[in-house]
Amino acid sequence: MLTIEKLEEFGIDTKEGLNRCMNKEAFYFRMLAMGLGNEYFDTLEKALEGNDKEAAFEAAHALKGVVGNLALTPLYGPLTEITELLRAHEDADYLAMYKPVKELRDKLLALC
Repeated sequence: MLTIEKLEEFGIDTKEGLNRCMNKEAFYFRMLAMGLGNEYFDTLEKALEGNDKEAAFEAAHALKGVVGNLALTPLYGPLTEITELLRAHEDADYLAMYKPVKELRDKLLALC
């Protein structure tokens, strides 16, 4: 079950997230479920698997905005790093960088 305490255990800035949702917990939880269920997570993974850096950049950039607005700080940092490396057309092991994002996202989504 999703609770503020559970989210905080994952390092999520619930104070900021709630503030962005007018301090309405039910609304914040609804937005979290929508954000964590965003199709760009799958798009990003598929683009990275296919080495499609342009599509991966677009998906990572969109997700960075989504998770940033929800104050999902443990996801925001890695997605920001992935976005900026893709923006600069850098070679990196993007799938390895994305793996912890996917794992945490899946754990959080299961709580929703």
